[in-house]
Amino acid sequence: MIDRSASSPDISVVVPVHDESGAAVPLAREIAEAFVGRSYEMIFVNDASRDSTLAELQAAMAELPALRVLSHGANAGQSRAVRTGVLAARAPIVVTLDGDGQNPPRSEE
Repeated sequence: MIDRSASSPDISVVVPVHDESGAAVPLAREIAEAFVGRSYEMIFVNDASRDSTLAELQAAMAELPALRVLSHGANAGQSRAVRTGVLAARAPIVVTLDGDGQNPPRSEE
């Protein structure tokens, strides 16, 4: 059973990423801007990126308190990354976005 304690967010945004250096953090900032004033969390799932995606996301956690970063040790594919994020989500509502920024966060409102 998933813990939905009082401190749980209302919305979880799950974003699978693989080799999205230079794109993942700007997307996280866009999500944060889109959800200002709301109770939310962002879960970026790094699917064994070979570039600096993971390091960039980890550094961004200091400025984006709603950001959670999970990481696969081996590439498992987008569907598995989404599943990992959904299973880790703490909110009763879960939305997913592609890590390439193809669907801007504001379009999810």
